[in-house]
Amino acid sequence: TRAASRRPFGRLQILPWVIAVSALAWSLSMRLEMASYNHELVARQVAIVEGRATTPRGHPSAGHDCEPCPRCVQGSMASELKAIDATPDPRAVTFVLVATMNANNGPRVAALLASVQKYVEKDRSAVHTLLAVVPDAELRWWELAASALGDQPAFKIGVLAESAALRSGVEALKRAAPKTGRRETRGLGYRFQMLLKLGVAEHVPTDFYVTFDCDVVLARPLHLGDLVRKDENGALKGVTQGSMGGPHAHRWLSSSLDSFFGTTPGSAQQKGGVNGAHDCRVSNLMHTVGVTPAVMSKHGAIATLKRLEQRAEEEGKRGWDEYLFSALEDGLDWTEYGLYAAGTCLDGSFNRHHVVDPKVRLYDAALQEDGSKFMDPKVMNEAFGPNPFVVVQSIGGSDATSVADALYSHLGNSAVEATR
Repeated sequence: TRAASRRPFGRLQILPWVIAVSALAWSLSMRLEMASYNHELVARQVAIVEGRATTPRGHPSAGHDCEPCPRCVQGSMASELKAIDATPDPRAVTFVLVATMNANNGPRVAALLASVQKYVEKDRSAVHTLLAVVPDAELRWWELAASALGDQPAFKIGVLAESAALRSGVEALKRAAPKTGRRETRGLGYRFQMLLKLGVAEHVPTDFYVTFDCDVVLARPLHLGDLVRKDENGALKGVTQGSMGGPHAHRWLSSSLDSFFGTTPGSAQQKGGVNGAHDCRVSNLMHTVGVTPAVMSKHGAIATLKRLEQRAEEEGKRGWDEYLFSALEDGLDWTEYGLYAAGTCLDGSFNRHHVVDPKVRLYDAALQEDGSKFMDPKVMNEAFGPNPFVVVQSIGGSDATSVADALYSHLGNSAVEATR
């Protein structure tokens, strides 16, 4: 057995991240504590529905129609982060991680956090807040993990309950799309994540945010101006991927555009929404945003949700999210980025919020679409450097253990040597 090298403690910068991920990974084994907490959550929700409870601010709650209070580490609520002065530099962004804890995601979170630790500059940080959006039942575990990270000099850390980012409750959404839940191989959790990446907009403290899944890592040092720029007039603009690739992109965008006009395929064409004042044809939407990770305007996302909320009222639905789930039942295969692209096109705000630079890509689309390529060292070496992010998707064929091996040479800390 080789003894682990002993380096000065100050050099072990990765240790807090390892501790955090260990706390997350072991959360599944702590069933007794979690069962007790789940019981507490259920009891509280029942009390709210029956009118026997109030929110911490003293406002009566009426179940799903009233937004539950999210919680945040460091003694403040996540929803209050937006009230804090974001940063001396408005180009800083919020990293939004939509995640749930399972055997596949835990190790991937370790890689993501290691990349943030390595590539986010401590001075003049391009990141203001790292905000994790998680299931309500996992909230305390993620809070513990965030606490284990300690005080970060480069950015704030927040944890937000999923229910705070949705207009309707999770169970109501499931009831709105029973056929879809049976039809989709990945279940409705995949769709919930899409909704959360839009719904979180009201909770981010910066003008722009970047959406993350657990299979995204930073690929190089991140500087102010890489993700959000100022144009010649001083206006802030988020940098986009500039294209949405893959064999399903046309269907996703077409369905997303239709969602603003009805719940069935072809609604936009039938109601004259395609060739309007801003020419929102799918062929044009294809050259706007990509997929995760994406730089999104908080104001653009909120405006998109307001437009969908109006549509929901016309259809007699409780909220924008329930409306979208009901549209799944009628055959609309929308996505969060399709909705964002269509919504910001319809109100003419996309070019006001974003810039498409043909010289810049946020990630390697070929690697993102084919997870099997991550095992090729040449491909990985080429992926780390030119683009800000690398995506190693589990649905593309990667597994967590192999991904860790492939990423270690790029993200590992030389101050930490394992005992073998």
